[in-house]
Amino acid sequence: MSQFDEKVYERIEIGKQIVFAICSVNRNGEECSFERLVKECFTLFPKTFGFYRYPEWPDSLRLDRPLRTLREKGWITGSPKTVFSLTRFGEQVAREVERTLAGRRMPPGPIRRLAKGQEAKLINELKQNPVYARFQQDRERFSISETELRRMLHCTLETPLRVVKQSLQYYKNLAQECEEEELQQFLSTCEDKLDLKRRY
Repeated sequence: MSQFDEKVYERIEIGKQIVFAICSVNRNGEECSFERLVKECFTLFPKTFGFYRYPEWPDSLRLDRPLRTLREKGWITGSPKTVFSLTRFGEQVAREVERTLAGRRMPPGPIRRLAKGQEAKLINELKQNPVYARFQQDRERFSISETELRRMLHCTLETPLRVVKQSLQYYKNLAQECEEEELQQFLSTCEDKLDLKRRY
């Protein structure tokens, strides 16, 4: 039986439940393989992750699509063939879920954070990048090559496209969190110009 109130966790979207489960596994000092994640999800949230007809058994297919969505959002890294871990943004989501499960209300609206340390360095690198300067000078005619994007994201030509997309999402999340609206527009434009959302 779950330690959490079913009426409470049923209001939390499935992706956030998975993020919290990954956090729970990692806090125990374990690597979060797919099988371990299925077990943790079912242990914490049996109503969500059990079979409809056989609720005493976990349904691993419930994780399939949400895991892809979580990677696209930049909240997690990994795959069923490796292990899963949370990005810094995923860790924030896990803390939010934890507060909800504990019955503490979240403050309304987003909380602005100023970039610090490595984050500030990444933001400044983007602002000083010649490609960004080109975007600022003429948005209508702006174009970018995939090589330029990969270099900007600290990826190589051999880096899998999946990782490039995850890296871009990380930068987009960072720009959004720090309320760098022009950088958000720039990164979204780069994504659109290279049609990354439709490529696999």
